[in-house]
Amino acid sequence: CSNLAFALRAVLSKVAMTVAPGQAPLGTNLTPPNVFALVTMGAFVLSLPVALLGEGSIWSSSWAEATQSQSSKQLVQSVLLSGLFHYLNNEVMYLALGSVHPVTLAVGNTMKRVFIMVASVMVFRNEISVQAAIGSAVGIGGVLLYSLTKQHYERLEAQSSKS
Repeated sequence: CSNLAFALRAVLSKVAMTVAPGQAPLGTNLTPPNVFALVTMGAFVLSLPVALLGEGSIWSSSWAEATQSQSSKQLVQSVLLSGLFHYLNNEVMYLALGSVHPVTLAVGNTMKRVFIMVASVMVFRNEISVQAAIGSAVGIGGVLLYSLTKQHYERLEAQSSKS
């Protein structure tokens, strides 16, 4: 489901950043980082009520449990750093989205997730479940099929332009 949401977000953001010939832009200064900032703010506003309704009642007990192993200051620092790095990772993704097709970006994101899983198995000696192994194989196979299909159609296009 997260891959579907990721792809949908990329496609809609690409539409917002692209101006078709003869059409007025959707807004001014819609650079990839600005579009990402707008999408992030919108997602926060839409998610906050759902988060408060769904988990607001257990927030204080969860905070107390989390601060048993570290101080509140350390926890806040960790959460802020994690959020910052996640934001920067996604902003770089939006910079890439300004240069590539959304499907290419989605394939790259899937491959990134598989690479992180494989690297964690190799470096940290994490065990991998059968489900994760199958998911990795599907991800790698999908990237391979995408690459082969893209090369095939690029060759066909090159041959038809020569004729």
